[in-house]
Amino acid sequence: MNKPMFLLALAQACTLALAQGADAPASLETHKAGAASYVCGGVGVGEQQAIKAQARQHDLMLTFAISSGAYLADVDVEIKDSKGAVVLSAKCEGPIMLVDLPSKGTWRVTAQANGQARQKTVKTGAGRPAQATFVWPAGES
Repeated sequence: MNKPMFLLALAQACTLALAQGADAPASLETHKAGAASYVCGGVGVGEQQAIKAQARQHDLMLTFAISSGAYLADVDVEIKDSKGAVVLSAKCEGPIMLVDLPSKGTWRVTAQANGQARQKTVKTGAGRPAQATFVWPAGES
């Protein structure tokens, strides 16, 4: 391949890579809250795919939705250990929250949206991320 053809092919490859990068979601930022850390996201299909792909690297995946099946964002989350001590208190601005907890164990998760709280108990440390989905009635979101 001669030099001009090589440069043209290289320019086309770079243009294609940049175009694909424009559709990719921004890096999901890790936040520290108490003894735990978390990532929130899932707004838009690309970000949903990205955050779900990261789920295996975290202790816990929380999903927030309304009963119609739509995702719900801006949820206040509190996680307590088995002794009742708060290890995380944060607002998740997206419908999916990935959490890294300080240890394996049983956790009490409270999620609050639109003035209504939901609670679940989850156990972590089984070799894969624990998961919990919180659902609110469709007419009240």
